[in-house]
Amino acid sequence: MRKDEEIKIITRGNRIKTRRELFEKKELFHKQMAKMPFERKIRMLIRLQEITSTIRTSSGIKRKAWKISSKPSDED
Repeated sequence: MRKDEEIKIITRGNRIKTRRELFEKKELFHKQMAKMPFERKIRMLIRLQEITSTIRTSSGIKRKAWKISSKPSDED
């Protein structure tokens, strides 16, 4: 094991993880996201656009989030 993999990192909630653990969790997260259905990814993207649109509008920048015609029943 390399020395830099043993470095301790304090995360939210004052949890202590090694650099290796942090990157393993990140890799797992990305694999889970890759398995997610395309439609759900698009819904997540639109939700993020709505959030940033609200923030930008309050600061004077006008942008609109994408609109989709129908929403599946399994909302996030």
